[in-house]
Amino acid sequence: SPRNESLAMRRVASADQVTPLVRPGAKENYSRSLRDPAGQSPLSGSRSRASFSSLGGAPIEAPKDEENRFDFKGIFILCVNTMNGPGLLALPKAFAECGLVPGMIAMITCAWITTATSQILSDAVLLTRQKTQDYDAAYEFTDLARIHFGPTMETVTVIMLCLTLGALAIAQITIVAQALDAMIITFYGQSYALRYYPRMEMVSSETLSLQPFGVNQMMVSLGFVVAMAICIILGMMDLTANKLPQYISFVLLAVSAVALFAHITPLASEQMLHNSNTTGLASFLGDDPASIVGVAVFNFSIVIAIPSLLVDSKTGVDFIGAVSLSLIIICLLYVSVGWIGASGYGDANDNLMAPMLEADNLLAKIACFSFVWALVPPLPIYTILISRNLEQVMGQPKLAKILGVFVPWTLSMFLYMSEAFGAFVVWTSILVLGFTNYTLPLAIAAKACSGSPAKKDHGRGGCCRQMWDGILSAWSDEVGRKALVVNFIITAVLVVVVIMNVQKALGARSFEEAVDEAL
Repeated sequence: SPRNESLAMRRVASADQVTPLVRPGAKENYSRSLRDPAGQSPLSGSRSRASFSSLGGAPIEAPKDEENRFDFKGIFILCVNTMNGPGLLALPKAFAECGLVPGMIAMITCAWITTATSQILSDAVLLTRQKTQDYDAAYEFTDLARIHFGPTMETVTVIMLCLTLGALAIAQITIVAQALDAMIITFYGQSYALRYYPRMEMVSSETLSLQPFGVNQMMVSLGFVVAMAICIILGMMDLTANKLPQYISFVLLAVSAVALFAHITPLASEQMLHNSNTTGLASFLGDDPASIVGVAVFNFSIVIAIPSLLVDSKTGVDFIGAVSLSLIIICLLYVSVGWIGASGYGDANDNLMAPMLEADNLLAKIACFSFVWALVPPLPIYTILISRNLEQVMGQPKLAKILGVFVPWTLSMFLYMSEAFGAFVVWTSILVLGFTNYTLPLAIAAKACSGSPAKKDHGRGGCCRQMWDGILSAWSDEVGRKALVVNFIITAVLVVVVIMNVQKALGARSFEEAVDEAL
């Protein structure tokens, strides 16, 4: 907003200049280039950004593809689609276990923290452009880590980012493939899969469930192939080329939500009448109120996409307004699904889609199949973000695109029916996702708000010293203090969540029980 930009200008007026660190020998691409002595920006390619006219000086001419970038509506829809995922299906059980009131409070709090973190990180991107005097720069997440903390932190960031986005992508791939197989069985009577171990053969299934071919099977199903073909095509394009699929996904999500509430609201009302209460099969305060925190963090994974969305948004658009609105809408959806779903189904099902597939009800089928198709277009967003950040580190766009798009699908192809692999994905989310989505962005923002210049990196010791210097310097800035305080609180909560989940797994009596705890 103009107010934030004005504040950012005043903060950077007294800040020292920061020189981006360029890896020796790396390919100089659009976000690593600085202005040449003549003052001309080399960032005139398709992904360079026009500067805000309120930053001072003559406004830079918008690139030719400005019209193809995301406006307010596009940013809003893309954010909603990115946060919509398989985590939504786990909310009824999570609300039933923690209680309706703690569930609602956790969702609202997490949405507020995510909004604040997104705004702070957006300001950090603006400040970074000002500090480098490169107002056209298109900084990705890893670029910000390199500029403010050096190459070592860049490496750590890209690893954490790939693990986080990969876990989100694979979790979504699994539920999409399974649900598409169920959809094929519903309309065609059976689905097919190619078993590749212990022997090569074609098999079929007529079982209408989320796991029609069973678990721990070495095979690739027809539903998986359909999803992979669509998502690889979309993943090879950039975010701005995915506008239409994202609009379609949003419409399908709306249809699914309407059908879902039309189906589960009567069930919840019936349970309330049967139990003579206002909560159905749930309660206002459950037995495990803290269990909702991990689910909430998983469902608000949007902050890591903020730098890329800024790159592809139109000049002057109310970016934070669009992100905030998307968080309000998705939070209302989460609370509604969790509250009504818990009242109607209780904690009997880990996945809301399982009982709905078994229900002989048209609304349930519409809700399920609209939802699964709504999950398909957002899937390539994760792989695109991986590719773009790998490109910044590797300097090889083609190799980065291949790794970002094909590796998640290749891993999923061979392992997505494995329970152990599912547990690995969940534990990766527990151990890495929250820190990547909150701790890292807030640390980068605090350093960007500080006046300390980036220094030459000298390995892990140099990285730690720069982080400590950044903390001390950021504390003198109002926004920097806000980033540090929020970071401390959310990181402490994440550490507690990790410890609680590890304790549950260690207390399991068998490996199978530990896997169930993770899932």
